Amino acid sequence: MSLLPLLLTALFLVAAIVISGIVSALETALFCLKEADTVTVSRHRPELRGILGAIARQPLRSLHQALILGTVFNLVVAVAALLLYFEWSALLTGGRARVILAATIFGTVSVFSELIPTLIAIADPGRVFQATVKPFILISPALEKLSGRLEAVTNALVRLILPTQFTPRIGMSDDELETLIEMRRDEGSLAESESEIIQDIVRLGNKTVKDCMTPRVDATMLSSSLSDDEALEALRTRAAWHWRIPVFDQTPDVVVGVLDVKRWLSNPRKDFRDSVLPPVFLPETMKALDAFRDFLAKPGSLGVVVDEYGGVEGIITYSDLIDDILSDAAPSADDDDPIEEIAPGKVLADGDARLDELGDALGMKLEQEGLDTIGGLIFNELGRLPERGETVAFPGMKATVRRIRRQRILEVLVERFSESDAGTPRPGPPSEDSTQEGEPGDDG
Repeated sequence: MSLLPLLLTALFLVAAIVISGIVSALETALFCLKEADTVTVSRHRPELRGILGAIARQPLRSLHQALILGTVFNLVVAVAALLLYFEWSALLTGGRARVILAATIFGTVSVFSELIPTLIAIADPGRVFQATVKPFILISPALEKLSGRLEAVTNALVRLILPTQFTPRIGMSDDELETLIEMRRDEGSLAESESEIIQDIVRLGNKTVKDCMTPRVDATMLSSSLSDDEALEALRTRAAWHWRIPVFDQTPDVVVGVLDVKRWLSNPRKDFRDSVLPPVFLPETMKALDAFRDFLAKPGSLGVVVDEYGGVEGIITYSDLIDDILSDAAPSADDDDPIEEIAPGKVLADGDARLDELGDALGMKLEQEGLDTIGGLIFNELGRLPERGETVAFPGMKATVRRIRRQRILEVLVERFSESDAGTPRPGPPSEDSTQEGEPGDDG
């Protein structure tokens, strides 16, 4: 038998292995290419900036094209290996020799077309990308349509085979976005103020109705048992005028409707209860943006925020959402900061300052299940309304009530102390000459 066909087949297999190895290396380099590698490649090879930009814009499309090339050349290698085996096995006698031949060909193909190129690409993806991308650029236009169709078929198969909960997530989570923003800030691509604004915008989607509502203790509410004159007088005594007022029966937890004040005042002889509209109840865990879009898109409307047990937590209006949501994305320069640092480890905070923000200001983790504000934490610890000047000790810090009004804590001095001070006893209530700000019935 002539050795020429055997030699030609062997050369064909070697060529196929080399090309398949190049494609495997490129495919691995695309997976492993980091941002620092792309910067280095762009600096040393300016002519490759265009292809790097295209890959950055459509990374999946580039990977699909590399996978198509890899599959094609793997098939070519398999055909060449089979031809070489059949031609060479004709020269051999005995089953053991044929098994050794098959194992040798298979091992050679696997090592030189997959293993070695992949390991090299993992070790230095930038240089491998520079060395192998040129042929890819030449045939990429021919693969564009084919890769687009492959992507569509792949997405259809994913929807058909995988359950909904296993469907790949497109995009990044909020935590991933915030991490990426912090990375850009640390490397100098974003200024501190820019990164804070972007993070505030990202967090908009996490705000709940409870974050934006007016608490029940601050809300204007009317009892259905009032007379018209009493209801009007109750509205006039409020510091701010509202056109939508919740009306409750017996207790504020039983809201029966919302009074349309304009409608009632247009006909003052009419009983105010005839101008009460059906209430809109919103769960406190509802996303603020969902409430804005689905429930409160009409200016002037009002929603009653309830907890998981049906108790009224507060009310929320269109204006509340506008002010609270947009204030994070575009904070006003004259907004009062609820937390003011007056010394290292010592801050002056509003009673409704959030515990997580207070913990950030003090450099400590401050969380309490079911509680959101420092005022609520103090109420929960004491089990009663504190007096002005009263100090409450917590693990790692102490809080002194500076101002209160009616049933609310307005201002608290919070100090962080060391572990050696952790055993400091809780001071008792102040002496009788300490006074609260305002009388119990004072609204102002």
